[in-house]
Amino acid sequence: MYMHSLSGPAAPLAWAAEPPALIFRAVLEGAASVTWRNRRVRVDEDAWLLLDGNEACSVQVDAEVRTRLLVVAVSPAERDAAFAAASGGTGELDDARPHTGAVTADVADPAGFAFAENLRPREGAAGLRLLAIAQGRAAGRSPAAERADRIALVQEAVAEELALRRRAARIACVKLATREQLLRRILLAADFIASRHDEPLSLDEMARAASLSRFHFVRLFSLVLGETPHAFLLRKRTAVARRHLAVGSACSEAATRAGFGSRSALFRNLRKTDLNATGRAPCFLSA
Repeated sequence: MYMHSLSGPAAPLAWAAEPPALIFRAVLEGAASVTWRNRRVRVDEDAWLLLDGNEACSVQVDAEVRTRLLVVAVSPAERDAAFAAASGGTGELDDARPHTGAVTADVADPAGFAFAENLRPREGAAGLRLLAIAQGRAAGRSPAAERADRIALVQEAVAEELALRRRAARIACVKLATREQLLRRILLAADFIASRHDEPLSLDEMARAASLSRFHFVRLFSLVLGETPHAFLLRKRTAVARRHLAVGSACSEAATRAGFGSRSALFRNLRKTDLNATGRAPCFLSA
């Protein structure tokens, strides 16, 4: 069973059988900081993280907030079955160009396929699959009965990885290695923004996280992720604020935890996003 409800540091996981090939980590409630090598990201209810099964990492949760963690370990056999099914069923894996590097790898070799080690949005197919797995475990489903979902989860993660690579192909570079490095920088900056959304963040700070000039950072970020860094930050803060408001937090507390700083800034952004989505502004009660 790899679902935990806890506060404070997470205990190391002990694998009952062979070491996993891949480990998916998600937060069902609360937030947790995951550290590996020289990386540290904050995973909350908006994202999930995928690391190689051999990658050692530590997980730290807020001692004052109830946190529920979900860990899904995928065996080498399940990973291989997912790649075989995806390649044989759609041909998408065969259509991808085999490369080597931090982001791309030979897709004909499941063990060599390198997933980008960055936060992934929960609204995608893989994120929804993780929620389905969590619901199955809550209902008492056995690990054996979960196997089909784990295989499907890997297939969906591969599809999302390939979509990311196709977006990265928009970066006009002579050398593939240069494109991979630029993609890595953009993803590092996205993780930086998502992990520190509750702090005042300037465009200069975001660009420094990517080791790029402001101009090139905004252009490449928008090209790969489909929105400006500022829009990405506002969308993240809005999602966090809505979660706090949904559980009854005061507006001032929701604004602070999301990073808006004030109730008025929070309300202005909520009105703007709701107006864009529905065509009419919502009403807010004072709090």
